[in-house]
Amino acid sequence: MSVSDATDPKPAKSGFRIPVPFWAQVLLGLAVGLVLGFVARTYDVSWLATTLDKVGGIFVQLLKLAVAPLVFFAIMVSITNLRKVNNAARLAGRTLLWFMITSLIAVVIGLAIGLISNPGSGSDLTAADGAKPDHAGSWLDFLTGIIPTDVVTPFTELNVLQIVFMAVVAGIAILKIGAKAQPIL
Repeated sequence: MSVSDATDPKPAKSGFRIPVPFWAQVLLGLAVGLVLGFVARTYDVSWLATTLDKVGGIFVQLLKLAVAPLVFFAIMVSITNLRKVNNAARLAGRTLLWFMITSLIAVVIGLAIGLISNPGSGSDLTAADGAKPDHAGSWLDFLTGIIPTDVVTPFTELNVLQIVFMAVVAGIAILKIGAKAQPIL
């Protein structure tokens, strides 16, 4: 074995593997799902539905478990990499602007779908069946709701805006500390 072989960054391939494009994998998954759906309707596979429900629930819980730390550390590290608080303020402004733009787009799409599909058109509910909310939220309530009361609750309740707020504060604090915070970075 020569020196160039030892420093070669290419990993050794194990076995024979045919590269399958992503679109083909999606179509294959769709076909397998259709076949399994027909099989499930033909035979009693309630055990499979229960098992898949449990496995799917565990998968979603694991995703929720990963979301909060990923959001927190991604934002905090991004802010600390800016090296200047002025840049962080500009980034926060741009982030808020993009949040408002995407929220507006989501509201427009939701309203359009609601107006086109006319939800509730087949029900016999009347306005008297509804209940008036006890308290209508305001912008001030929204803004004060961004600031968490403790550091654990936003992570346990997966309140992303509060997690973002804490990450921004932590990132700016690390920037302000300066060289003493270098081991954290």
